[in-house]
Amino acid sequence: MLLTTEQLNQLSLLAIQAAEQAGDYIRQFDRALLTTHFKAAGSSQSAQVVTDVDFACQDIILTILQPICEQYDLALLSEEQVNEKKLSEDSTDLEAINLKSANQESREENTNIHPRLTKDYFWCIDPLDGTLPFIEGGNGYAVSIALVAASGEPILAAVHQPTSNTTYHTMIDTLGMTQGYKNKQPFNKSSPSDLSPNKPLPSESLLNQSLPSKLTESSTSDISSINTINKVNNSFTFYSDRSFQFSKHYPVLIKQLTILANELGYEKVIVKEQAGAVMNAMSVIECAVMEKQNPQHNAACYIKLPKPQLGGGSLWDFSATACLANATNTWVSDIHGNPLDLNRHDSNYMNHQGVLYASEQKLAQRLITMCRAFK
Repeated sequence: MLLTTEQLNQLSLLAIQAAEQAGDYIRQFDRALLTTHFKAAGSSQSAQVVTDVDFACQDIILTILQPICEQYDLALLSEEQVNEKKLSEDSTDLEAINLKSANQESREENTNIHPRLTKDYFWCIDPLDGTLPFIEGGNGYAVSIALVAASGEPILAAVHQPTSNTTYHTMIDTLGMTQGYKNKQPFNKSSPSDLSPNKPLPSESLLNQSLPSKLTESSTSDISSINTINKVNNSFTFYSDRSFQFSKHYPVLIKQLTILANELGYEKVIVKEQAGAVMNAMSVIECAVMEKQNPQHNAACYIKLPKPQLGGGSLWDFSATACLANATNTWVSDIHGNPLDLNRHDSNYMNHQGVLYASEQKLAQRLITMCRAFK
């Protein structure tokens, strides 16, 4: 069934609630109790590590979102659900999980019959993206929830970064335009919208009633990597997954990015490799929004080159941030400049076409041309 704007905005409120409740759990978790496991996933340590916190956050999110799936006939795809092939009925019973028993192929074997392929919409959930930074005590992790249409278009998003208590989300305005918000405030004021700072959000009374403290608190903490780019003017920042530094393409790409940055007049090139996919993408989006509001000649990009082996991030790593990128006029595409394939039929992974986020269109076009040389 196709959903109305009002229904989609109600779903957005639920996604916000779910993301923030999971974020509360993460923020309050006693790290002395942290248990780490490994799963058959991707080709990097970041993709293979999982904790009991990941599963607990998934339970929190599903408790909120699963009831609405029946009402609106929605499918649901969650990262840790994919890894629960051998779970007991209690999804928090980690003793029932044999995460090393399944190989990559078995993890993908039912992809082409997943309900997301036959429903009009599906929830796409990463309960804790950036598990490795979380384990290490960093801040490059987030809760990510998106609603994706059967076409692969991301329809709504909620992203919560626990350490800074920052929430990003989207709503649809009365003109049918998707708008981005950060801590309840319009995220991109330069975008055309009938939702000005002086006008209430859709269903704001419900938003304030159900989420009184989370969205109204703006973070003043400077602990998140998303704030770093604002400290240096005239800079070019490349966000990368840490595993990419072991790729044969890494030194060549860094060299090419340095040359490109110099050609475009940027004085400093900064490489950041400590966050998960969600916060890497959000960092680029933050840069794009800041440059529209207060130009300081900064630029940023996040690149994942295609590769033959399974990996390259998954649908749940990019669905929410792709929606937020679209809502803030930030470039997001595959490495060839095409829309991300967020409901691909043959895999949950994105290694086939790669991923590109860029803070401006002209930069994106240069990056796409540059990346054509990498095979």
